[in-house]
Parts: sequence; structure tokens; C-alpha cells
Amino acid sequence: MKNMKNNEKTQAFVLQPYPAAQGKKNQVTAFVVDLCFIWMYLAGLTIWLVSALNLSVNTGIVLLLAAGITVLWKLAAEVGKSKKWILFLVWGVLLVLTAAIGQKLWLGGMHQICNSAIDALGRRFPYLLPSYGVAVTDSMKVPALYGAIGWFLFLVVPGAGYLVEKGNRMFLGIQMAGLVLLQMITGVGPGLTGFLCSFFCFLAVWIRGHAERVTAGTQRLAAVEMIVGVAVLGGILLTGGYVLAENVLPQDGTVLSQWKEALVQKVEDYRYKGSSKILPDGQFQNLSSFEPEKKEVLKITMSQPQSYYLRGFTGSVYTDDGWKGEDSAKLWENRDLFYWLHQDDFYGQEILGKAATALDAEVAAADKNTITVENVAGNSHYCYTPYELADPTGDAVQNLLDAQKIGDCGILNGEIRGERTYTYQAYPALITKYPSYTAALLATEHLGAAGKDYQKLEEYYNAFAYDNYLDMPDQMQRECASLLGSYERKDGEKHADYAEAKQNILYLLTTEYTDSDKLDETWNGADFIYEFLEISKKGYSVHFASAATMMFRYYGIPARYVEGYLVTPQDAEAMTAGEPYTLDDTHAHAWVEYYQDGVGWLPFETTPSYLDIMNQADEYQDISGLSGGGSQDQDQQDEEQDQQEEQEEEPDDTIDWIQVLIVLLIIGIVLLLLTMLAFLIWIQLQRRKSRQLKKRFASEDPREAICSMYEYTMNILSAAGLKIRNTSLYRYEKQITKMFDEETGKEYHRIVDIRQEAVYSRNSLTEEQKQEMMTFKEKIWKRIYANGTWIQKMQLKYIYFL
Repeated sequence: MKNMKNNEKTQAFVLQPYPAAQGKKNQVTAFVVDLCFIWMYLAGLTIWLVSALNLSVNTGIVLLLAAGITVLWKLAAEVGKSKKWILFLVWGVLLVLTAAIGQKLWLGGMHQICNSAIDALGRRFPYLLPSYGVAVTDSMKVPALYGAIGWFLFLVVPGAGYLVEKGNRMFLGIQMAGLVLLQMITGVGPGLTGFLCSFFCFLAVWIRGHAERVTAGTQRLAAVEMIVGVAVLGGILLTGGYVLAENVLPQDGTVLSQWKEALVQKVEDYRYKGSSKILPDGQFQNLSSFEPEKKEVLKITMSQPQSYYLRGFTGSVYTDDGWKGEDSAKLWENRDLFYWLHQDDFYGQEILGKAATALDAEVAAADKNTITVENVAGNSHYCYTPYELADPTGDAVQNLLDAQKIGDCGILNGEIRGERTYTYQAYPALITKYPSYTAALLATEHLGAAGKDYQKLEEYYNAFAYDNYLDMPDQMQRECASLLGSYERKDGEKHADYAEAKQNILYLLTTEYTDSDKLDETWNGADFIYEFLEISKKGYSVHFASAATMMFRYYGIPARYVEGYLVTPQDAEAMTAGEPYTLDDTHAHAWVEYYQDGVGWLPFETTPSYLDIMNQADEYQDISGLSGGGSQDQDQQDEEQDQQEEQEEEPDDTIDWIQVLIVLLIIGIVLLLLTMLAFLIWIQLQRRKSRQLKKRFASEDPREAICSMYEYTMNILSAAGLKIRNTSLYRYEKQITKMFDEETGKEYHRIVDIRQEAVYSRNSLTEEQKQEMMTFKEKIWKRIYANGTWIQKMQLKYIYFL
């Protein structure tokens, strides 16, 4: 008896998923309903996959294919429902045989899908991922792709059938959350329209699963009615969302990407930021004065003390309020180039060192400088390395120059919290020697084998630099033209003369702008460089370096913004070989690096107070004025000034995103309130139906009272896990016996007799029969409700309204 009671408690309120069918609906209706929802699940999955991976297929054709596969599965499931394990076995064998017989076609399609996935992932994470060869001919690529998608749907449809027929909302919810999480983490996902379509398909299946839990007598009808309502509401929201997306939101998804970037930035700050926050890492929002505290940041140990620029953050793309790294999609387009460069041990971070060893036998034979960096308080995301970085074979930085990684914006740490201590090798200071290397490259007849190999590799990388580091906003293009004037390119040259460009940039920045560590207020404007050039005309190294980067690009010279720390000649003199030397936050600095044809990236100093600190190859101490385009006649200058004033007087047509977000917030609140109101109304209607049903318990007509009590009792049993089917009422006796005990099963048999007599006979029903039905109802209610948890009790009251 004790075991029976324990079993009773464990089974009395087990909400088991089950395929339900309304008594008034025949088996064909049930078949069609299940068919529709299985197809919706496959449609949602297919739309997500096709849109996310940008597969070259017609979505309509794929949805028709999914419909055909759904029909085949349902027919097979009906035939083999008595022995489902045989059905699954045969289905699996057919899948294997199909792949084996059409192996070439199957592999061709699967490899196309894999390559699309790799391409989507690579555009967001520029890494040399393996690709698969597609062995089929061009004419068979599209059929192979459709065949692979069809095979995938054949593989998935049994799971879809189980999920729909069992109403397994938890599994579907986990899947939906997984797809959203996958999109958030990797950035690989469908567009707005694809996301909404797949979401509503999954939502329809989820609601149908929930509808399986409502009152037993209206389960199938509730599912259909609910889906119709959701379809109508979804259509309205989809249309409104599409209009909003097309006319208000930016098409590049910058709103969502900004939120994601902000989240990523928070995570990176937690992982890598040290106690020193003197450098902004390219993020100029809320930038304030440069106020070093002489706080220890790096400890440097050198075997040969030298003066170096130690670069950390490298900014390639200007964002109006700062700099960010290289564009991932552009890098992915150059994956083949980086693959071959890295195969030949050629990296953008060490071009100057490669040039020196290939063109200067003295440097190649000299001992390398072994440098150890202990990052005490700086950003550990970066390895602070010089431009003279040597081949890192055998030192701690070797693994960080990953041959599979695309791009060369500095050297990044891959550890969870960043590596705080690392060692590498560098050549003696080479920045002042680059003119001799460029001259050696011009004398091609005297180049040795190493020099020719280097020259060939540099030419490939050179093309990449010009393709990727000349981008600048239109406003910056006009601003630089106004400040620097026009310039001429020599025949065959891709850029202005280096000396002319440097002289003009230095003259402008040192004569028209004030170098000051103190800012009047925290910057939080619309365009950082424009505000510096035209409004404040005052700033420190981050301002001058940012402006100089745009000016180099204006002259057709690839350039990047860099932050890091300086080991000055004065520091080098004070250092002792093999002994650590402390760099405090006064050594933090920002500069521009430009691409010098033949020798790679070189630092260039443009902050006035730093011009005499670091050793430079070029001397521009006597800057007399702008050269080249600086001699335009006054009429042309006046005309350009008038055009600029007219442009400034034009109304600002840019979107006020704060206002847009406020409007969206208001719309969201209104929709939320309407949803809550609709939900409350629905609850009241359901409770009203329940009250009306209960009122009929006391009806003077025994037939009506008995039928109402029986319906209510079956609703309770269905909520507790009774599998309701379109079958004889007496067949539930076995299930009820299993749920409770044999005695309860026999009592159920008796009340079915009473219910059938009330419905189908003309006999007069007695008060005793009515009381017997009432007693059974109360018994079932007490056993289910009393044994349920507080959550299950809440479900009975407020979800099933029983």
C-alpha cells in the first residue's frame, strides 16, 4: 500500500507530451494539422539556414521540397506507427543508401553548404579556415545543392515529427535560444526578414505545443485557432517591422552591431584592462585630458638597450568617434594572399626587419636584441613590440604570429586574461635606415636571391595595403582638400611624393594647431577629427595622430593610427643591459604609421612636443610652408571657401538616433501594454468559460450536470497527462488505472456508463448517478491537486483554468 501511494504521487501530475485530437475532428483533420506544423518547423529551419549561409537557392523551391518530405514522413509514420523503431531504422538506412549511391552529387552539395558556412564565419572571424573541393561540374552545382538540402531535411524530419506530435516545447525553446545565441556569439545568422519568418514559424509550433495542454475537448481546435491568431498578428508585426527597418533603421544593422560591440568592449575591458587607463585604445567617447600619474606600466629588459616605438593598439577603420581594427569581411577577401605570405614566413608586423636582413648583410649578421616585457598595468590584449621585430622563431611571441590568422594589426594575445610577461627578439633601431633599403630595392640588378624573394613578397603585401588603408569619409576628404590643397602625382605613382606629403602635414599641424594635454571639456561630439581640425584646434597625441592618418590617406599613402609606449633615446642611455627598466604612463603615446613602398610600416611623429624626442630618418625642423598644391590662386581658394560655407549652411539631414530610440521605446511599451491587456482579457474569458461550466454542475437537468462534470473531469485528467485520442471513452480505463490504481480505473468505467446513458439514452437519470459523478470528479481533483507542486497548482488554476 505504501508503494502504491508513492507511485500515486509520482504519476498523478506528470505532464506528458502527447498528440491530441478533438473528438469532433476525424483522423484526416488530425493528420493535416500535424502535417502543417511539421512543415512549419522545417520551413523555419530552412529559412534560417538559407538566409544565414546565403545559399544560392530559391527559397520557394526549398519550401516546396520541405512540404513534399513532410508528406512522405507522415505517410510513412502512419504506416509504421505500430513499430516505430522499424520505421526509424528503415528511414536511416534509406538516408545512408541515398548518400552512398549518389556520393559524388551528395558530397558536392554538402561541400557547398560547408563552404558557405565557412565563408559566413570567416567574414566575421578572419581566420584561415579549411575549404572543401566541389567535385561536380558547374552545371550540376545547383542540383547538388538542392539535393544536399533535401537530404538534410530528410535527416531532420523524424525529429520534427516527434517534436510536433509530442508537443515538446522545452526542446524547441532550447533550439530557438541556441540559434539566437549562435547568432549573437558568431554574428552568423539570417537577415531581418529571414529571422522574423523563421521566428514566427518556430513560434507557431511552440504555441501549438502549448495548445496541446489546454482543455482536452478543444485541444486541436485551440491549436488551429491560436495559430490563425498568431499568423494574423505576426503578419501585422512583420509588415510593420519591415516598413520600420526599410525607412528608419540603418540597413547595415548598426544599431544592433553597436550594442554588440559595446558588450564585446565590456568583456575585453574585464579581460585585458590593467589599472592604467591612460591610453583610450582607439575609443574617444568621453575622452578627457591627458593626465599621466607617473604610474608604472611596463618593465622592459633588453640585451642591447635601444630606442623603440612599442606599438600596441592599431586602428585601421575610422568610426567618427574613434578607431577600430581591420574590417573582417575585407580581410576574408584577402585570405588567399595571407595564406601564401604566411607560408613564406612573411608577416606585416615584421616587414622592416625582413627588409633589413634581405638587403643589409651587416644587420643580418648582427646579434639580435632580446627583449622581455612585463606588462604591469597596461592593456594585456596587445604584445607591445617594435617595428624592428625579428623572426620570432624560438621566442614566446612565435605562436601569436599565427599562420592561420588573417591581418596584421599589431600582435594580439590569445590568453583568457592576456599574457603579462613575454619575450621576443628585435633588430637594432632601423627606422632611421629605411632610405638605404628603398634605394637598394631600386637597384634590382644588384639584388641577391634573398632580396629578390623579399621584393616579390612585399609587392603582394603592398597591393593589400593600398586596397585597405586608404579609406576615409567624404567629409574628411573635403576637409583635407580644403586644408592641404590639391597635389600632383608623378607619372606611374599611386600617391603624392613622400617628402612633400610629410612636409605639408607637419607644417599644417605644427602651425595651425595647439599641442596641449589639457582639454577644456570631455569630448563627446559627432566627429572627432573634424572637431579637432575645425573647432577646438587643440589636443594631444591622439588628436594629431588621428588627423595625420587621414592626411596621409588623402595623399594616397596607406596609413594607420597607433597607440603604444615609447622607449626614447634618453631611456636607452639610462638602461642597463639585462636589467629591467620601468616605463611609466608618461611614455604612453599615439602616432601615425604610414606604408613606405618597399620597407613596410614606419612610424611618423606629428605631435609638436614630440618632434625632437624620437630618432627620425627625415629632418623637417625648418618647415617653411605647404608645398605642391599650397600655391593655388586666391580666386580658387575663395571659390572653395564659398562652397564650404554653402555646405555648412545646408540643413543637417542626419537621423537623430536618440529620437528614433525614444520612439521605438514608446512603440515597444505600447505594444507590451496592449499584449498584457489582450492576455488579461483572454484570461478573463477563459475563467468565465470555466465558471459557466461549473455552474452547470448544479443544473436541475441531471443530463446536463453529468455531462458537464464528465467534461471537467476529463480536462483535469488531460492536464495531468492522460493521453486524449479520438477513440472509445472506455479505452482510457487502462491509462487511468496506470496513473492511479485499479479501483479508480473501475470507478472510471462506471462513470463512463453514466455519461453514455446521459448522452445516448432516453432513460431518466437519478440523483444518485449525478452524485456518483460528482464524487468521482472531487476524488480526481483532490488527488491531482493535492499531490501537485505549487507550480503545478498555479498551472491548474491560471493556465488550464480548472
